[in-house]
Amino acid sequence: MTPSRLRLVSASDLQWLGGALALSCFPHLLEQPLWLALSLAAILLLLTRLSADQRARLPRYSHLMLGAVVAVLVFQAYHTLVGREGGVAILMALSIVKLLETRTLRDVRALLLLIFLLSGMALLHGQAPWQAAYALLSTLAALYVAQRIELDSTLPMGINLKISSRMILEGIPIAILLFVLFPRLPAPLWAIPDHLSAKTGLSGDQMTPGSIGNMIQDESVAFRVSFKDQAPSQAQMYWRGPVFEDFDGISWQPAYGRNSDQNTLRFQAVPQIIGEGEIYSYSVTLEPHQQSWLLALDMPTQIPANANLSNRLQIVSNQVVSEKKRIALSAQLSWRTVNDSPHQIERSLLLPADLNPKSRALALGWAHLPPRQRVAAALNWLRNNDFSYTLSPPILSSRHRVDEFLFTHRQGFCEHYASAFTFLMRAAGVPARVVTGYQGAQQNADYWIVRQADAHAWTEVWYADQGWQRVDPTFVIAPSRITAGIGLSIDSSELPFMMRQDNAWLRTLRLKADVLVHGWNQWVVGYDQKRQNELLKKLGIDDFLSSAFLLWLMGGLLTILGGFAAWLLYKNQPPRPDAASRLFRRFLRKLAPLDKAASETAQAFAARAQAQYPHLTQHIKAITHLYLNARYGNDPAALQALEQAVRQMPRARQP
Repeated sequence: MTPSRLRLVSASDLQWLGGALALSCFPHLLEQPLWLALSLAAILLLLTRLSADQRARLPRYSHLMLGAVVAVLVFQAYHTLVGREGGVAILMALSIVKLLETRTLRDVRALLLLIFLLSGMALLHGQAPWQAAYALLSTLAALYVAQRIELDSTLPMGINLKISSRMILEGIPIAILLFVLFPRLPAPLWAIPDHLSAKTGLSGDQMTPGSIGNMIQDESVAFRVSFKDQAPSQAQMYWRGPVFEDFDGISWQPAYGRNSDQNTLRFQAVPQIIGEGEIYSYSVTLEPHQQSWLLALDMPTQIPANANLSNRLQIVSNQVVSEKKRIALSAQLSWRTVNDSPHQIERSLLLPADLNPKSRALALGWAHLPPRQRVAAALNWLRNNDFSYTLSPPILSSRHRVDEFLFTHRQGFCEHYASAFTFLMRAAGVPARVVTGYQGAQQNADYWIVRQADAHAWTEVWYADQGWQRVDPTFVIAPSRITAGIGLSIDSSELPFMMRQDNAWLRTLRLKADVLVHGWNQWVVGYDQKRQNELLKKLGIDDFLSSAFLLWLMGGLLTILGGFAAWLLYKNQPPRPDAASRLFRRFLRKLAPLDKAASETAQAFAARAQAQYPHLTQHIKAITHLYLNARYGNDPAALQALEQAVRQMPRARQP
């Protein structure tokens, strides 16, 4: 007899299995390069539709050849078969190939384990609520297919789906308990940065006029902010990011460039920040951007753990932000800096030689003025010379690009004005640098949303009595950009669809959906070691790893699991037999060792028992007749007579 695990599965079952595999692969395919995703999807579709005869005609080692092909495709895409991106891609690809050699129930079970694994691994790409819901749906589909194939399609679809859904629902309480109480790692295992992951948002490598304007089309969330008390006005919300000092005539670069040997120099000679006025305490939930810098309200007065403040007053994390990151910060909106590095100040005056002579000449005309008056003169010149704020300025292509912008086109976005203004200040003898980040935010319920489209650039100048101070030249050109946001500062035809004022109902719907996402981020994705400790302290547990708590935890888990097992046993126990059946069982015990087969009727057994024990023929006939009348004839008198007859019958003995 063939073992059940070697039972061949039907072509219909293989199609169901292919459908479950497709559901588990779908979120992974969305993360692959387009050509690789289409190739793997085509292979999966082809294998799902193969008939049994077509499979039988394939070469013996076809699955090995196909496996080698998909491995080459994945390596071509990622140049590796390990890591988060390459490893997930090769696992998905080989799972698809596994479908080709799946013929028996044992093969199905192995592939189902891979499907369950792929369903959970979809959360490596993101932990949004709809991604978690999709992973649950994919798991439900795999359970449904497992039930269908294991039971050889004997159950109706509705009952099969009900059983699969119940299995998930029964596991949810245990999953929640483990999620809340199981010790949290300081950082998830999947937070190891992948060198192939795309960087998003602002660039920390350089700032070129036009680079920030390109981000306006990106409406994705950069981060969310929750203020502990009152929030500052939108015009005061400058979120500080990368700082650039070196200018080559086209782009601005950070002071130490990309030289890793000099990377530690940016944490030396950090100036002291002296804040003034109200302190704003808040928390930021950053979306992953695959870079190490953090965004903070200008100017930060509290640095989060595992981060440092650079000598350019930028908060830099010890790790790349490769997952959602929640940090607590505080800031004061008025400040001054002291103990600034003389070398840094001198560096903030450097300009490339023989470039932009018109701009230099203009700035030299202000050089005799005190520093603050030079700044005011430059701002007035921008205000009074017909400059315009636009998302689609002419492309700067000449050798003297600052001159081309200031004296020819006079149309630009925030980075054009920040770049040109910083050049003018340096040419006028005022130390200056470019700061990038985000400006403004959109309130939604009790928190604020900052999108990539809110990216901004401004200038910082250095005064001998106050240190580094912010000057935003965009404000004199388009004040509404700072006070009301990007949506009211440029023509709606240049804005993305969702940012236009005539789509208010869509924006409202998106904000309501974001409330759900924010709550999910705060209480599920953001449930880290710190939050777990806070919750346990509220429950009176101070030492999370104490032996008493671990015993309590194990006892609680065993109690829940024991109660669950007892409930299943109670629920699945056979129904209590009726009185006639119980009496008939007593009758059967008296006839031991003769057994009644499960499929044998009472009359057939009676005939066999009379042949075995002829001296009990009258008893057997009478009891069988009374049993049938009592159970199927609904005769109360027969039930009483049956009880008496069974009591009077002696135990069977050979005559």
